[in-house]
Amino acid sequence: MGHRPDSVVANRGRRRFLIGSAAALALPFLESLANPKPSYGWTAAPGMPQRLVIFFNGHGLIMEEFVPGPNMALGSILQPVADVGLIDKSLVVTGVNMKTQHGHDGTPSLLTCNPVVPNQYGITHATTASVDHVIAQHMQDGGLARRLDLGVSNDSTNDSHNGLSQEHERIFWSGDDELIETIIKPQLAFDRVFPNGPPDGGMPTEPEVDYLALRRESVLDGVLENFNRLQGRVSAADRERLEAHAERIREIERSLQNGPGGPTSPTCNEGLEVMLAGLDHRGIAETQIDILAYGIACNVFDVGTFKANDLEENAWSHVTHPDLVQTFAGENYHGAWHRASDERLDYARRAFGAIDAWYGTLFARLLQRLDTIDEGDGTALDNTMVVWVSDFGHGGGHSSDNLPIVIAGNAGGATLGRHVNYANDPTSPYGDDSQPGNHNLAVTMTQAFGINGDTFGDYNNTVQPVQSGPLSL
Repeated sequence: MGHRPDSVVANRGRRRFLIGSAAALALPFLESLANPKPSYGWTAAPGMPQRLVIFFNGHGLIMEEFVPGPNMALGSILQPVADVGLIDKSLVVTGVNMKTQHGHDGTPSLLTCNPVVPNQYGITHATTASVDHVIAQHMQDGGLARRLDLGVSNDSTNDSHNGLSQEHERIFWSGDDELIETIIKPQLAFDRVFPNGPPDGGMPTEPEVDYLALRRESVLDGVLENFNRLQGRVSAADRERLEAHAERIREIERSLQNGPGGPTSPTCNEGLEVMLAGLDHRGIAETQIDILAYGIACNVFDVGTFKANDLEENAWSHVTHPDLVQTFAGENYHGAWHRASDERLDYARRAFGAIDAWYGTLFARLLQRLDTIDEGDGTALDNTMVVWVSDFGHGGGHSSDNLPIVIAGNAGGATLGRHVNYANDPTSPYGDDSQPGNHNLAVTMTQAFGINGDTFGDYNNTVQPVQSGPLSL
């Protein structure tokens, strides 16, 4: 961990990092791996995506603004992708149903495709790794997954928050009840991606302290302290589980000493200049997108995610719409969505249309950033499978049918620049049982990365019948 950036320049809260060809390992805080192996350095076959990025927002979208019309006429949500000239590198997919379990309780099963179970508090959790983590482990030959999980939430602007989110859209899992947390603060994200830089932006000739290691250790010790506090109040079986969980965290700490090398894009040498402080939620989200793209340029991770957690009324100053105040009056994000979905109030639908359009601008920003990274055999976007998905479709009655999906960049050989629809009416809250499911989406992803097999998850315990195989794209 002795490497530091070649240059660290601070100017009014900005930092520019030039890290050359030595990329640092970026990992989630938790990872369910008992016997970590050395970094494998997976190499994609010709035409296969080299990495995976998943963009997620909860509660679905206003589908009338998402579903393309004839001749790929776009609504407000995907228009930003066209505005940056990348709709021809995007595949819009509608009519895919969640087959495992519907509603908020089923959200953790979206990418695991396995039934969820409740914990002692009645909160459901996944029992297996999600497809993103399975792919990440495959790319390291079963070793420690190289991944970076960023996002924005209400706590992103909370100075006292530790910067790791466990909000209720719990999508990414490394194993049974092993949630992969989302980094929601740019400073922590930068520390994870580019270690050993001094936190005050100064320019010491040699770093005297590994600031990132200290932060990791303090976070780790805090978690272990909580574990120790719990051990006297739980059963022997639960105590054994907590001890095993703590050991996995220690393994992550040890694994951070083994950062990978590997080729990087010239964009990596050019550095990145972003604001890390004094940002509103929009600025934080955009900075997180930029850090994610820069991490790809520097070959820091194999699998990345961006999650837009529920933002409450005071977080939407960057979205100007006259119906926002009325939509959120007396309601949180969840309740406000009910006004737009099952109550179908026009003013609330207009407000969430504006919110969803902002998600579209973030997704377009991600694609645009990746498309500017020259990797010799194409851009980073050409070499990356980028998937935008939500846990609900229309959102009406918490319907998990007709999910909105975009696969951009490398879609595993599918033709881009078009709309594939499996539903009679993709804007409807409810689909037909014969439509494909999240299992088929997962198989599409695993096969794109060279994982053999035409199944993923549980095909017996489902709320709708599901067939094996990938989506027919």
